[in-house]
Amino acid sequence: MPEPVFLLVILVLIFASLGGFVAKKFKAQPIVGYLISGIVLGSFFPQASLISKLSEIGIILLLFSLGLELSFSKLIKVFKTAFLGGVLQIILFSLVSYPFFLKIGFNPTSSIVFALSFSLSSTAVVVKILADRGETETQHGAIMSGWLLVQDLAVIPVVIFINSLGGGGGWILQSLGSFLKAFYVILSAVLLGRHVIPFIFHKIASVNSRELLVISALGFSGAVAYLTSLLGISPALGAFLAGLVISESIENHAVPGEVRPLRDLFVAIFFVTLGFLIKPLIIIHNFWLVMAIFTFTIVAKSIVNFLVTQFLGHRGKTAVSISMGLSQVGEFSFVIFSQSLLKGLINSNDISIATGAVLLTIIVTPYFFRNAVSLWIYLKKITQKIPWLNKYFVGGGFKDFEEPELTDHIVICGYGRVGGWVGRALSETKTPFIIVDSSLDVVSNLKKGGLPVIFGDPAEPEVLEAAGIRRAKAVILAIPDRISQEMLIAYVQTVAPNVKIISRVHQDEDWERLKILKVDKIVQPEFEAAIAITKSIFISMGKSKEEVGERLKNLRISRSLK
Repeated sequence: MPEPVFLLVILVLIFASLGGFVAKKFKAQPIVGYLISGIVLGSFFPQASLISKLSEIGIILLLFSLGLELSFSKLIKVFKTAFLGGVLQIILFSLVSYPFFLKIGFNPTSSIVFALSFSLSSTAVVVKILADRGETETQHGAIMSGWLLVQDLAVIPVVIFINSLGGGGGWILQSLGSFLKAFYVILSAVLLGRHVIPFIFHKIASVNSRELLVISALGFSGAVAYLTSLLGISPALGAFLAGLVISESIENHAVPGEVRPLRDLFVAIFFVTLGFLIKPLIIIHNFWLVMAIFTFTIVAKSIVNFLVTQFLGHRGKTAVSISMGLSQVGEFSFVIFSQSLLKGLINSNDISIATGAVLLTIIVTPYFFRNAVSLWIYLKKITQKIPWLNKYFVGGGFKDFEEPELTDHIVICGYGRVGGWVGRALSETKTPFIIVDSSLDVVSNLKKGGLPVIFGDPAEPEVLEAAGIRRAKAVILAIPDRISQEMLIAYVQTVAPNVKIISRVHQDEDWERLKILKVDKIVQPEFEAAIAITKSIFISMGKSKEEVGERLKNLRISRSLK
């Protein structure tokens, strides 16, 4: 009997919508709802070959969109800061988890697949939570975003490796052959992306047809994906490279917004289809196995993340936040599951068990984010009993420079863009100051420049005491982390109430929060930019300096009364 194709597609979309809606209501990711929808539909349509083909389009569009959001220059910039951490995390967790999967009964090939796929974290989940919590620009937020980008890119070599494993004997030679092919394909993409494709898309864009530009981009992506598949390489790599190449053209900004709805549609179909393969009875019968995988993943991944973060020179709350925040398994693991199933490396029972564990890690991620600081405080209480361990955990807090004891100085907490300009101004006016920063790279560079700097978390009392906070004239908070700001403010107001506190904020709710905390001076860059723009407009309109000054003064007063 022929498969009711039209009815099946409609049911997939309806169930995906319902599942996504319910998941969001329970503050879970839509992916969870899509998978559960697929489990329900799978009991009625066990053989949905057409939907499987549509899901492959979803994978291609997903990686095409990832390529569009990047560029060769952005990759180079990120690789300098995040490549080492991201790669170390993947390698170490894979090495630790491979013997675990072997021990609990999976064969060597399946263990390799799961070790690699479970090493990846969820970009969609983590980025969303960071944005909701206003932590995107914090140090741990920036590091996590960089690691996630590296992990997303790692999907490409992992998929190539998986395809090689599915070739039978001699997989090492096949892997080398696949990587060589991929190298030549990537090299070709770099050359095309620099010289040829931008020119072509510029010509297409010159006819002022948005839909033609998008159609051309999708056609180019499909063509490259098909050509790479003919070479024996995953079409996902071709789609990613196509997006990367197009991202180099100045017309690329019109494409992502148009492709995203189509991509989201097919990605939803992909996760629903994956749910078709999940067998609830398998998960129930292997409940303790699923729980063992879930527990091991959370614990082992947190430990690996923490050690790698410490190795890279980040301490205290930053290390704990990163280790907890990246402890889940990501959506790209399902792509690896799908490719491995096609190659016969794992079976549907394996996928059911693994997916059960993956979903649990995704579900508990918001809880881990909320409790990362509590865990940090608890661990700090333990480490305080061991001085050398506390110094390592907190991040030092001791000056590595010869200088008389500072008095009436300025303490700059965080030496990014804002802190850097403040420090430059203080240096030029010979005003005594000391810098506190928790980035080892920043501290090392400042030491080379001969600036007084302390390595450590500015929210730590030991670090603030080393900076002479009780003798300081003012402390400048140039850190975006809300929790660190509040802890620092509370400590300074307690032990040094006469020290003036100046803090920068970005969001209006943060401005209100610091106002309640009675911070002496709150600077919001966006508001100051509005003041500068308004002043420029008034002057260009011929208004007198007195009138301009009065209007800006009223604007500031109305702001302070909010």
